[in-house]
Amino acid sequence: MEGLIEKYGYIGIFIGTFLEGETTVLMGGVFSRFGYLNLTSVMVWSFLGTFIGDFFFFGIGRYYGKGIVERYDFLKKRMRLADKVIHLHGNFIIFLIRFLAGIRTVVLILLGCTNITLLKFLIINGINSIIWSVGVTLTGYIFGNVVFIFIKDVKGYERYVLPAVFLVVVAMIVILRYFIREREKRYGDQ
Repeated sequence: MEGLIEKYGYIGIFIGTFLEGETTVLMGGVFSRFGYLNLTSVMVWSFLGTFIGDFFFFGIGRYYGKGIVERYDFLKKRMRLADKVIHLHGNFIIFLIRFLAGIRTVVLILLGCTNITLLKFLIINGINSIIWSVGVTLTGYIFGNVVFIFIKDVKGYERYVLPAVFLVVVAMIVILRYFIREREKRYGDQ
């Protein structure tokens, strides 16, 4: 990512945040710290990339995902559960996706398949994109030297961090399913 930023500057930050972005924004903050990029511009470009990227992947789910879901019964049955989870915890899930590195794109596409309104998604996603862009950029800027060293070291720990994040997400889904089933038992299928 640092090569992308070095070569393309703010457009590199936009592209990196459109696709995923944590490392890109941290490096943008670090480059700002050392005077290569403007701090405010890094925040603006990272916000634009992440907001537009999230909207793009949500749109893929909205316009193409339902057709795929309709083709497969096992997916169709699970969409009912997904809609209930979104109805109960949608705001939290939309806000949380920004901080789920590595699986954000899949979650966004799945969110697009649910009955969540576009306006609700855009508002919450806009808020979390602002918080994330400013926060991660400032982290890179404030801790520039430390972050630079950490990013070099993190590549050695990726094989442990990504499975741990995956397990946490799976655990959250299992817990949410449990609570939904308990609620259905208690109140019936409404």
